Amino acid sequence: MSNGRHLILDLYDCDPGILDDYEELQRLLEASLVMAKATILRIIGEKFKPQGVTLLALLSESHASIHTWPCEGYCAIDLYTCGEKTKTHKAAEFLKHRLKAKHCEQKEVQRKVFRDK
Repeated sequence: MSNGRHLILDLYDCDPGILDDYEELQRLLEASLVMAKATILRIIGEKFKPQGVTLLALLSESHASIHTWPCEGYCAIDLYTCGEKTKTHKAAEFLKHRLKAKHCEQKEVQRKVFRDK
């Protein structure tokens, strides 16, 4: 068992066309996770009407998700990985850049298998 890193990103003023493009978002999520050296088990998702996308990547190391609100230019991303081999911050930087976010609020939570005593 190993500790984990959970990055929580709120991206603002993103490109609304990308935020509503299921295939492009899936491609970007997959590319970011490969770049982070995560092991992708599968990616599932849903395209909503009239707009918006949710994607969930199941990883050997945990999971990643993207939820979009194109009309607001907003995207919520969670990147949770366990172990030391994954480069979670690299995936976050890639997604911020490729979604053309003008503003980002990012939090990092250290997940621990064992509680502090």
